[in-house]
Amino acid sequence: MRIRQVVTILALAAVLATGCSEADDDAGSTDASAGVTTVSTDGGGTTATAESTSTSETTLAPGTGATNETTSTVGPTAGPDTVLGRHAGEPWFLGTVPGATVSADPDAEPIVLGMVNQENTPLGSYPELRAAVEAGVAFVNAELGGVGGRPIELRTCITSFSVEQSQACAQELVQEEVVAVVGGIDVTSNGSIPVYEQNGIPLIGGIPANLVEQRSAVNFYFSGGTAGAMAAFLSHAADNGAETAMIAYGEFEAFQVTASDYGARIGEQLGIDVELVSFPIVATDFLPVLTKAQEIDADAVIVLAAGGSCVPIMQQFVDLGLEGQLYLVGACAADDIVEAAGEAAATVIFNSEGTAGDADPEGAIFTDVIELYADEPADGAGTVGLRSFMNLYSLLVELGPDAIDSAAITDLIRSSDSRASFWGHPYTCDGNQVPGLPALCAPQQVMFRVNGPGVDDNEDIGGGWIDTVELFARLD
Repeated sequence: MRIRQVVTILALAAVLATGCSEADDDAGSTDASAGVTTVSTDGGGTTATAESTSTSETTLAPGTGATNETTSTVGPTAGPDTVLGRHAGEPWFLGTVPGATVSADPDAEPIVLGMVNQENTPLGSYPELRAAVEAGVAFVNAELGGVGGRPIELRTCITSFSVEQSQACAQELVQEEVVAVVGGIDVTSNGSIPVYEQNGIPLIGGIPANLVEQRSAVNFYFSGGTAGAMAAFLSHAADNGAETAMIAYGEFEAFQVTASDYGARIGEQLGIDVELVSFPIVATDFLPVLTKAQEIDADAVIVLAAGGSCVPIMQQFVDLGLEGQLYLVGACAADDIVEAAGEAAATVIFNSEGTAGDADPEGAIFTDVIELYADEPADGAGTVGLRSFMNLYSLLVELGPDAIDSAAITDLIRSSDSRASFWGHPYTCDGNQVPGLPALCAPQQVMFRVNGPGVDDNEDIGGGWIDTVELFARLD
């Protein structure tokens, strides 16, 4: 029996923002001249009341070759209102979750990281990425001792859909002497990436939105970008009997390349007939696209569009009464989008670069870090933010507090081969995981559904990791 499926991807692009803005007073202070927000490092969680001065050691996962040793304020045991207290002794990407909290030394020289993120736009705003990274910084400083006692500081800049503004944010981070940038979403990073490249500053993690990011030698994503999502959706569709697919994409270079160079070719490899359709990037009415899918009797419909299109795609899909399965990228599973879409969200299968829900120990750790340390909602794409920061943290710990600089971080991550990732697939940054897109280190995907807002309501649909690397290898 032929199984009808409708597959839709909504990619992250055309994201606008209103510029660099101040964080809440209790979250940091802002340098108005630079437009960079400094996140405080004292954390927001509760540590054990009993304290003593001693040496603590956090053992990293096998093969990382270092420990995080620091003499700081240590609780004999982590309290129940700490992340470590809730998960002590459990396995995680650094080996085993320690049983005692260690606070960073507030008088030690901080390790300064940067972040550029796009927010405050109806076309797709993702403050949860920044909020999750800020929560991760607070957690590490309050419970893991920073890096060898040195606290981590995060300097953030909010940018809009402007090359000039992205460039200005990057230049400000250079002036702040950041050793690395934690990736957010920066669609116009063709302004910021050249600045990082000229100054040898690595950008680690985040959500790649354009080709400049994915082709850069100083960028390292625990992601497959839209190409990885495309490959996974087509693979899942093929496994469920899809024979025809329509790939509709907004007129944006990264979308066009994904559709033609990866989608069409992978579809052919999988025995799926693919038809490509373009539309204006600012489109919000997807009725013509979905009607076209009906006309050609497509089993899979893949739409690469702006983030603000998530809700109309879901609702119009349901309104048309299409019988197939709708697929969207995981960023469309953010709480506010799921709430706005209502019952339509329950019909969707999303892709993810980490297992869904908090049944996974690191999924539960994510939930607790956000609960205890985030000052604002940080679900949805926030999972990418915390993964990015925690993976960078593991690199800093391996280097040790006295050997951290941009070049050392770049060399270490570039040498990674199946390195353990926080709540994600092990990553390899040899530049060969996705042909033509060397910055993508972990393009493998899983699929999930949402049963309501909140990451703990996400549910894996089974099948485990989709090996997109193997699919991409067929294109060589």
